[in-house]
Amino acid sequence: MRQVPNAEIITIGDELLYGQVVDTNSAFMGQELGKLGIRVRQITSVSDRAAEIVLALDAARERADVVLITGGLGPTKDDLTKHILTEYFRTELVLHEPSLRDVESIFARFNRPMLEVNRQQAYLPAACTPVRNAVGTAPGMWFEDRDVVFVSMPGVPFEMKRMMTDIVLPKLKEHFHTAPIEHLVIQTVGIGESFLAEKISDWEDSLPPTSSWRTCPTWAPCASASPPPTTESQTFVVD
Repeated sequence: MRQVPNAEIITIGDELLYGQVVDTNSAFMGQELGKLGIRVRQITSVSDRAAEIVLALDAARERADVVLITGGLGPTKDDLTKHILTEYFRTELVLHEPSLRDVESIFARFNRPMLEVNRQQAYLPAACTPVRNAVGTAPGMWFEDRDVVFVSMPGVPFEMKRMMTDIVLPKLKEHFHTAPIEHLVIQTVGIGESFLAEKISDWEDSLPPTSSWRTCPTWAPCASASPPPTTESQTFVVD
C-alpha cells in the first residue's frame, strides 16, 4: 500500500490571531497539496513570538513529512521567521547574490531607492536552498532536516501562490513521488445526516484504510478522499 505523505501548515502573524487578516493561504495550500497526493494533517497559527514559533516547528516535525510555513519574511523588526529558522537549523545568514539582484530589479522597476533593510532580505540561511520570489522582495527557503522538508514562504498571498506554483509544488512532487488524492462528491436530497449515516454504514465499514469520508448537512459539496483507486470499484445506492 502506498504511503501518503503528511503535511502540516504553520501560518505566522499576530494579524491572523486577531482576525485582522483571514488566512486564505492555508486553503490554497491544502487544495494544491491534495492534488499532489500529500495529505494535510494539521494547520497551526502562531504569533510573531520566537518561542511559540519554535514550539510549533518542534511539534510539526514529529507528525509531518513536510512543513509549509508562511509569514514573517518581511523587512520589519517583527518579521522573525528567517532569523528563527537560521538558529533552529544551526546555520548562519549569508548573502545570496541572485536574490539580491531580484530585489534590486524590483526597486529599479518602480524607480524607488532601496534601503538597507531591503538588502538584508537577500541574506539567507546557508543551510537552505533558496526559493526564488519572482514578484516580491522576500525569497523563500527550503530545508531538509532528519527526513522532514521545511519550506518557508512569504505570507503575502500572491507571492506565496506564485512561489508554490512555480517551484515548491514541482519540487515536492519530485521529492515524494506522489499521485493525486482523489475527491468524490455525492449529493443527497431529502434525507437527514443521521439517517444517511445509518443506511451507508456497511459501505463505510468496507472502505480501505487509505480512504475517508465526511458529511456536510448543507448545500456545500462534501467529499471522500483517497489515493487513486485500484481497478476495483464500489457502488452503493441510498433508497
